[in-house]
Amino acid sequence: MSTEDTLPRYTEFVDRLVSALGGAAAVSAAATETTVADGWRHHPGWGTLPSEPESSAEFSYTLRQDTVAPRYRLALKAKTHLVPAQLDYVETGNGSRGHVDGVDFMFDTRPVNTPIASWRVATRQRHNDLISPLRIARKLLAPEADVSVDDAVLTLREVGRPPLRITLDPATGLPATFAVTEEHSPLGDVLVEVWFGDYREAGVLTLPHHVTITIDGVTVHDEVRSSIEISDRADDGEFAVAESAVQDGSAGQVAYAHYSTEWIMTYVLAGVRFYFDLQVAPVTPEAVDLAEGVKLVIGPSHNTMVVEMPDHTLAVEAPLYDEYTHAALAQVKAAFPGKPLRTVVGTHFHYDHIGGLREFAAEGGITVLVGEPTVPFFERIFDGQHTVDPDRFSGNPVPVTVRGVADSLALPMADGGNVELYRITNDHTEDMLIVYLSKAKLVFESDLWNPTPVEPAPNSGRGRVTTQLYEAIVKLGLDVETVVGGHNGTDGKTLAHAAPFSYLKIAAGY
Repeated sequence: MSTEDTLPRYTEFVDRLVSALGGAAAVSAAATETTVADGWRHHPGWGTLPSEPESSAEFSYTLRQDTVAPRYRLALKAKTHLVPAQLDYVETGNGSRGHVDGVDFMFDTRPVNTPIASWRVATRQRHNDLISPLRIARKLLAPEADVSVDDAVLTLREVGRPPLRITLDPATGLPATFAVTEEHSPLGDVLVEVWFGDYREAGVLTLPHHVTITIDGVTVHDEVRSSIEISDRADDGEFAVAESAVQDGSAGQVAYAHYSTEWIMTYVLAGVRFYFDLQVAPVTPEAVDLAEGVKLVIGPSHNTMVVEMPDHTLAVEAPLYDEYTHAALAQVKAAFPGKPLRTVVGTHFHYDHIGGLREFAAEGGITVLVGEPTVPFFERIFDGQHTVDPDRFSGNPVPVTVRGVADSLALPMADGGNVELYRITNDHTEDMLIVYLSKAKLVFESDLWNPTPVEPAPNSGRGRVTTQLYEAIVKLGLDVETVVGGHNGTDGKTLAHAAPFSYLKIAAGY
């Protein structure tokens, strides 16, 4: 809109879009949009291989949202798959405040009635925008809209959000796709595209009844809308959230919700409240001792083991994202003063366990050890662009060596024992490694079992994967006394990052 010919092109584009939806008067008169839909969500970061997204959830919902103000009321039911659970809750968001009533957590299916953090509210509101041509049309009609058009693509810019690119169906003028570049750890910039189809009448408007979302060309979200109702009135009470119930997130967390929306939404739809709320630091001031020459950096949800080698240190796991890993790295470097970090082990490719690899690699001279099937994926991590949320590695792209472990690998420790990596058969991933320390007689694993502070009930592990972990240790003939988890386990009261091997045996059903 900086030149005289930009305004007419922009006006023509918006006029055509709005006219196709039903006209400016009808769009402007719509106060609320109520959508009833069924669908599914997949996760490109889960599954047994990076090329095979795993099902996160099947869901059904009724969503009533204001067409202008950032407020919504969502009634959602879902069957989750990472941890099988039945979700059933009502979530309300209004501005930065939010509240949930019901079952929204796959790890604990007891109903709650509690505030939700503003980062989750912001994530949902941004997602609601991305799946609603009506809300975007209202934004385009606003006098203060910051828009431009180039090569038949309209770009809407909003403060704090990546630019939204809109293309129209050339035959109908209806929105065909919304596209945005988001930050998805650890790959960095990814192309998120929202595809609209099956346009039908919704009162006097014409709105899409089929919506799909792709990430770098992989379909991760598909929903079919059985009905869409438009009202010219909004009930303020329906969107009310008590000010006394506010649970604010940090400014960084809220910003993160806007530029990593669809990454976070996968976890929210799968019934995960945490991991992806922009954790910023470990929960203890320094790494805790596990054994001679072995320490553990304990995070709010993910742990990193640090091992003293003859002339350097080795870290197992660089979890989540660089915001967290920057603080975790400080504890890794302080664990054994005078010995630089030179080796990082990724137990498997799932994003939440290796999202901070680039932060670790920025130290320079790093070799990354991973299961052989995913070496190309890990190499891609260091080649990716990070323009939406630039990290330390993007400012200093030092060489990184990625080395695959086909079956096993042994490395000498400072204590005279070995760090032994074993690739094991399991249902979780094809590249899974467990890490055995021969002198300490401990094994570190992630996602196959979470250690418990007390003796668990028989067959209380994570199904087949817990049994597979136990059977692999026995088959390998490893002398294990302690199991250390990439995640802490709990009995509902106390957290534990390590447990006796006998506990694993019981949890595995032996």
